[in-house]
Amino acid sequence: MTSMKWVRRLGRNRSLRYQLRLSFILISLIALILSALLTYFGVLGILEKKTNESSMQYFLQAGDSINEFREEIDKMTKQLLIDPKFQQFLDNNLTEIPSRIQLHREIMQEMDVYLRNYDYLDSIYLYADDGRAIGVNGQKSALINDSLKQGHFYSSNSYHQVLLSNMKHTFPSIVWSGANRSEDFGEPSQPVAGRDSARNIITAARSVKSLYQSLPSAILILNVKEEKLFTLYNNLKSKLNGQIYICNRSGQVISHVDKQMLGSESKACRQIPDGSESGSLKKQDEQIVYSQIELTDWMMVKEVPIHEFIGDILNLRYQMFWIVGVSFIAAFIASALWIKKVTRPMHNLMEAMGMVEKGKLEIILEDGGMNEFSRLSSGFNRMSVGIKQLIEQNRLAEKEKTKAEIQMLQAQINPHFLFNTLNTIKWMSVVNKSDNITKSITSLSNLLRPIFKNTALLCTLKEELEYADHYITILNYRYGEGVEIEYSVAPELMNDKVPRFVLQPLIENSVLHGFERSGYAGKIRIEAQECRPYLIVRVIDNGQGMSDEKQIRVRQWMESDHMDDQAETSDEAAYGIGLRNVYRRIRLNFPECPTLTISSPSSGGLCVEFAIPISDT
Repeated sequence: MTSMKWVRRLGRNRSLRYQLRLSFILISLIALILSALLTYFGVLGILEKKTNESSMQYFLQAGDSINEFREEIDKMTKQLLIDPKFQQFLDNNLTEIPSRIQLHREIMQEMDVYLRNYDYLDSIYLYADDGRAIGVNGQKSALINDSLKQGHFYSSNSYHQVLLSNMKHTFPSIVWSGANRSEDFGEPSQPVAGRDSARNIITAARSVKSLYQSLPSAILILNVKEEKLFTLYNNLKSKLNGQIYICNRSGQVISHVDKQMLGSESKACRQIPDGSESGSLKKQDEQIVYSQIELTDWMMVKEVPIHEFIGDILNLRYQMFWIVGVSFIAAFIASALWIKKVTRPMHNLMEAMGMVEKGKLEIILEDGGMNEFSRLSSGFNRMSVGIKQLIEQNRLAEKEKTKAEIQMLQAQINPHFLFNTLNTIKWMSVVNKSDNITKSITSLSNLLRPIFKNTALLCTLKEELEYADHYITILNYRYGEGVEIEYSVAPELMNDKVPRFVLQPLIENSVLHGFERSGYAGKIRIEAQECRPYLIVRVIDNGQGMSDEKQIRVRQWMESDHMDDQAETSDEAAYGIGLRNVYRRIRLNFPECPTLTISSPSSGGLCVEFAIPISDT
């Protein structure tokens, strides 16, 4: 948690480029360290495996040598057994003492020949079940007659726990016993020049009998110098690091470079699983490789300190440090350049936004590709163009507003002066008995009076229909009595609110453009219908109508936001200002309403329709 807070604090209030670099550094370090560790332990595992494989190979070679040696001992015992002198000793059928002495002398001489021919033999003994024993150890001969079996050999641990117990089940095979001492066979152990004179031996014992006996009657023992067994596998030490020795299944060391270890219990051997013939295991800071010697219960063990083969990868570790460092520096430089390239559109975008904040518009960023930064740049470009267009629209709107104000000021006259003038003209027509002039002026006064008297934007539908009546009266006096108007409006809709003076421009447009060819004669129908939440109003005439093509142009003209003065004047002359005036007033007052529509009824003429929200108040 502390490290995560430190990383968040380090990356806080920093630029995106800095945060990306910091993230890359952390990710690269983690990836490189993990790669280095995995490589290190992978190589370590490979070395361990190679050590195991090479050790097993050497164990097999040493095991073959040891088995050849054991076979040689086995042949030697068989040669001794078939010797007639040994057979006579086993039969024990000589009654004369001189003959016995001569037999014993000849047996000893025969044993001595074997000791001289095979320097690895330490001693040879033949123990009969009746207590007789004869042997040679290279320095002296021994002849024992111990019928009570109270001698040193019969009371030794080797005889009772190893030889005697195993021979009952292995006759006529040889039983091997290690970690024995020469003193186990009755030889005295006396210090010689400050050291123990007892010798370390490996015992090969075989139960024997004569050709005329049915059961074994003696034990033939060949004691081999432990150094001989040691040399059979110690020559591998120059190829393998670590400590190699041999132990039996009980864990007792029977051959070791350190002679003080002979007969002691090996902790490594005790850790070998029961029934396992070969393998490896780790013990603290050591690797233990073991393999059972074929056809024996001996286990060859090698204890290799971990630092022995870790030392072989120290150079690799240092090289990995250099590789990680150089790779990190190269990756950092490459990432800095790449991140700078990738974030350049964002940097340009930030600078452009700063310029926009200062009022510098019309900034267009270059397209940087199809990534997210490019999309942001495209969005900024659209925003910049949109702001420019919006400002231009506002400028034009202000221009139109100013123009309208000027027109309104130019059109302003004194209402009292206007009405007084109209009244004067009216009374003059009354005096002259000109009824048509009187009615026209009266209608015009009724039409203009609400405009100056009430400035509200909305009025009732009833009031708007009254305006329409006054306007039709004036038109008929102007163009003749040819314009008829009829209404289809439910009484309950008369109080609904509509924009003031919204019907007059539509009626005028119908008369001027629809009835032009018919001598300004025709019928106009005004319909109002409730279609919640809107009030639908239609102005329908039976005039000359309008083609679909012209309807499209009229719609485009109405919906255009701005145009130059010359184009606007020409369009007003062609289409009339009434339609566009009504359209813009409805859009300004009721933006959510459906747009003004123009259509051609099946009966001919033109239908102009608009919708106004119905107010519940």
